[in-house]
Amino acid sequence: MYNRAFSIEALRTAWYEVQKNDLEDGSLSAAAASFVADIDDNLSALSRELLDKNWVPHDLVEVRLPKPNGEKRVLHIPAVEDRIVERALLAVLVPVIDPWLSPAAFGYRHGRGVADAIQAVVTLRDEGRSWAVRADIDDCFPNLDVARIVRLAAAQITDEDVIELLKQLLSRCTIGPGGRHPFPGLPQGSPLSPLLCNLALEAFDSEVATHGFPLVRYADDFVLACRNESEARTALLVASAAIERLDMSLDENKTEVMSFDDGFVFLGEDFGPRYPPVLNDHRIDEPALHALYVARQGGRVRVSRGRVLVESENDVELLSLPQTEVGSIMCFGSVGLSAGAREWALREGVQVVFLSRRGSYQGLLLPPDGRSRNHRLRAQLALPPERALSLGAVVIEAKLLKQAALLRHFVREESADVVTSKVAMIRGLLPMVPEAKSRDELMGLEGAAAREYFAGLAALLPRDVVFSGRNRQPPLDVVNAALSYGYSILTGEATAAIVAAGLDPGIGCLHAESRNQPAAALDLMEEFRPLIVDQVVVQLFRKGTLGMRHGTTISGKTGIYLSKAGRACLIDAYERRMLTSVRALPDFAGSYRRHLYRQAQRLCAAICGTDGAYTGMSWR
Repeated sequence: MYNRAFSIEALRTAWYEVQKNDLEDGSLSAAAASFVADIDDNLSALSRELLDKNWVPHDLVEVRLPKPNGEKRVLHIPAVEDRIVERALLAVLVPVIDPWLSPAAFGYRHGRGVADAIQAVVTLRDEGRSWAVRADIDDCFPNLDVARIVRLAAAQITDEDVIELLKQLLSRCTIGPGGRHPFPGLPQGSPLSPLLCNLALEAFDSEVATHGFPLVRYADDFVLACRNESEARTALLVASAAIERLDMSLDENKTEVMSFDDGFVFLGEDFGPRYPPVLNDHRIDEPALHALYVARQGGRVRVSRGRVLVESENDVELLSLPQTEVGSIMCFGSVGLSAGAREWALREGVQVVFLSRRGSYQGLLLPPDGRSRNHRLRAQLALPPERALSLGAVVIEAKLLKQAALLRHFVREESADVVTSKVAMIRGLLPMVPEAKSRDELMGLEGAAAREYFAGLAALLPRDVVFSGRNRQPPLDVVNAALSYGYSILTGEATAAIVAAGLDPGIGCLHAESRNQPAAALDLMEEFRPLIVDQVVVQLFRKGTLGMRHGTTISGKTGIYLSKAGRACLIDAYERRMLTSVRALPDFAGSYRRHLYRQAQRLCAAICGTDGAYTGMSWR
């Protein structure tokens, strides 16, 4: 990690970030202008000093900026070299640390911002939470315990050189009106400080979650949404005790209990009983190419005069779309595909996925591609067992982190005891993942986490919804039917992504290849199960959009299946989730569907040894 962070190429990328931030203020600072005058030699020298372990951080410089209210905002600015080093370090720390952060943390995180925090608050309000605790952590950054932050970072970062440099950066002195003196806490103005602040406050987020109070935190400002005034005052006591355990306190002048009817301001937005509204299309990224789902039994898909037509068994036209707007087709059950449609799909690279009527994955229409796939196939077949095990461990860790995040995201007071214990058990398994010695051990840990996870998920569902744990083939209740249906759709998309990346879907790192299933696609989709399908299913049942009424039986078969209305409802919510625009990887932004393809590309690069380490995504 250390060597990757401080190569000349990595430092040059970090310099571009520093330069961009300087130019946002109108012009380069004198120090930055001096550095860029001899940029190649300066970056080479800096890289050499860092890699030889001879580089020493500079003192911070205190700067006081006026606020609109007449007060002064005090920043402590690192030297240009320090900012480059911190940016380069940040690039390798974010993929490792950010996935562990709380789903309640919205500030200073790639792909999350003020608008997302505001929507999270209004969603809680519309859930029936009419009271709120609006609070601020007093003088947060300077009061954070630096020694504790280093310990927290060391628990996730195994590179001792990175931790040693982090210690040096967090022990700098500052130069200001009072002279030169050690700086306590985290300096505002340092590129590393926002990430480390979120890491330090993860314990606060976690403790509040154990009591079931929904939290929306943006840096040191936060809102707790509650059902009534009494509950809000209890939540305030919980938050106060949690922050005091970090040797910090809430700012009394900025902490209040209030109702949405009376209104309050958070992140510059005025909140009332109906405003701001919930934006159902928040972050939905409408693509140029759409996914076409065809489930009309006996129907068929054909092309004619530049259009894709879906017709019934009686040749009645049900849908007509321009060919230029169709990017993929999902066929459920006895849906025909004409020869013309097949030829067009293969020629244009339109993915066609075949599933059973009830959603079981059956196969994929693959266009020929021998240009680049052969060497990747050889890399898959020649992948050393220890490397496959290492990639499998990353997959399982990413899945477990997202399972814990989903439980924490939906936890409420009535489910807090059960969900908190399940989250603790899942997180307790995480340190064992990188220590696993075989694929069987990894899958054993995954199975142990799954039992706890689905027991916690059951506690999140309405009381009238029957769900006693995960079962399949056949599913025995409507929740399992919904999960299985969603997973099958996701399997098809993951298989298409694996093929598009140039890999063979049958050769996996984690899943066995003897199950006649797309093992590599199953590897890829593990972290997307809770992130996409489980999140959609839980949300639909909690809103009442899906319910027991959507379960049905099939003559001659055991089990419970989704009704036609239930399938339509799930497909619609799944598609909206896949179209949601996020930034769940540090250097990539786009819809969840694009992230699925990006992760397939990153997995391929890791297998072929052409790129850096494969990492999971962050919860978004």
